Amino acid sequence: MRRLARTDLLKETASMIRLTRRTAIVATLTAPLAAPALRAQSLTRMRVSVIPVLDVAPLHAAIAQGYFRAEGIEIDTSTTAGGATGLPGLVAGQFRAVFSNGVSTMLGIREGLEFRFISGASRGTQQAPDILAVLTRKGSGIRTGKELEGKRLASNTRNNIVWLRGMAWVEKTGGDWRKVTTVEVPFPQMADALAGGQVDACISSEPFVTAALESHGDRIERIGWPISETAPGGTNAHYVGIAPDLERNGEVFDRFARGLHKGVDWVNERLGRPELLELISGFSRVPLERMRSVALPAYPKGVTPAEIDDLVATMQRYGLTGRYPASAGLIHRTAQV
Repeated sequence: MRRLARTDLLKETASMIRLTRRTAIVATLTAPLAAPALRAQSLTRMRVSVIPVLDVAPLHAAIAQGYFRAEGIEIDTSTTAGGATGLPGLVAGQFRAVFSNGVSTMLGIREGLEFRFISGASRGTQQAPDILAVLTRKGSGIRTGKELEGKRLASNTRNNIVWLRGMAWVEKTGGDWRKVTTVEVPFPQMADALAGGQVDACISSEPFVTAALESHGDRIERIGWPISETAPGGTNAHYVGIAPDLERNGEVFDRFARGLHKGVDWVNERLGRPELLELISGFSRVPLERMRSVALPAYPKGVTPAEIDDLVATMQRYGLTGRYPASAGLIHRTAQV
């Protein structure tokens, strides 16, 4: 299969690099750390790119519980439409860490960008329900990937993990993924776009799946589970840094990972409990009453070469071809847990 043209990620990255002076980037990446005696008075500020999905619950838990502050870090989150959207800002020095899906990260690495995995974020569950769902309008006649041929399927961005699992679901249920038109729609707007006829189906993520079925249940239905039906337990998303920053300021990222992983423990200890749903409702802005039956992912701390190798093999299958470096060299020490 022929290699695809440059992705939107790379075009956006190149544009941002041209607009940002190299000296400014270096200055950001090499800023000196506060001396230990001053940390009680001055926190190390880290700007982190996120999207408002369930996968980032541990980060928000670590902020709310004071785990980052205990490590001398102040987290400033910036919300984007997808993991790919935050990666150019990582290159430009706007972010120190980015929550991103593995597909977008590996596409950037394929093109020579020095992204590194600094923590796990989410994996799929072994069986339904999972955090992704294929939604259609009731009465549309669309039940499988075969009926999606020639139709418009919404993903939050193209060539990301949502798109990849969606294409795998199309193929597994009898369709030709090359004949499906992908339309980019942010998760919070997907239900309205589907109900209003702007798209024929969508691949949505929790908590927006549950919210869509609650608010548009008379017009929208779920027909598939793209993760558990195609890649049970498969990797979804990670936290990513950039190699020069990690090499110069590794101690900052050690502290970042410790705080984040305490947030992972907090979330895993409260699965299904009201305080976790209240936390998710707060950062996703989905009303709490719509989240009682929300599906949750698995929340890992680490990243393994095996999961990245499996992801790259799937990417190659669905047209994202090219030469990818050995996965073991892409995993920073903070993710080797």
